Amino acid sequence: SPSSSSGGRQSARAQAQALQDAMAKLKIHFVGDASLDDSMSELCEKWNPLYDPQAKADLVEDVSSLVRDFLRKLKRGFLVKPPNAARIQNMADTLASNHAFDEIKKRDSLKTYIELYMISILGK
Repeated sequence: SPSSSSGGRQSARAQAQALQDAMAKLKIHFVGDASLDDSMSELCEKWNPLYDPQAKADLVEDVSSLVRDFLRKLKRGFLVKPPNAARIQNMADTLASNHAFDEIKKRDSLKTYIELYMISILGK
């Protein structure tokens, strides 16, 4: 029958839904009931000590842009197999140790911010 030919593969919609569901679970794993945006804002204050509002916004955008570029290359794979907590942590580790961020002293806060940002992006 025609319907059985695609039985082995999930539809794009089902894959996207599976990724969203996985990200919802990871959100709970990482921040519990808290809002991702609120948690990211708090972390931002910790790792981004710049006083000048424009410089502060630019640094956040630099980090966000790097994360988006990194995820763009992997997104198709995540549709097939959504990342788990360990994978998110490993990717955030890799990005947080980028030489572009050598001036950022509070790497733990930066890494956690990147983890939450990834979950936020992938969950959309």
